[in-house]
Amino acid sequence: MVRAVKFEISEQKQGDALTLAVAGELDLETAPKLADRVGGKSSDGVAALTLDLTELTFMDSSGLRLLIELDRQAAAAPWSLMLRAPKHESARTVLRLTGADRALPFEEDVR
Repeated sequence: MVRAVKFEISEQKQGDALTLAVAGELDLETAPKLADRVGGKSSDGVAALTLDLTELTFMDSSGLRLLIELDRQAAAAPWSLMLRAPKHESARTVLRLTGADRALPFEEDVR
């Protein structure tokens, strides 16, 4: 039996700044959905993208890979990326264990 994965993206735009709030699980199934959403918005004149991960309850290596790729894209593009750390320990663990908590542009301490 396959269980349904909780995953939601909400957005808030102010001028050329966009915040995408991600809730639920960021994994192999849901990471492409977030990638598509970001890809569609990065060409809409967005200069600053914030991914609010505070309500993320779980993240696997697919989610981490996406965050790393978005950081690379932002470095080469005319938009910036900022991440808000997850508050749930299960989502924070992959960031801490891999060193991504120090390598990616988090606005708050992930540890």
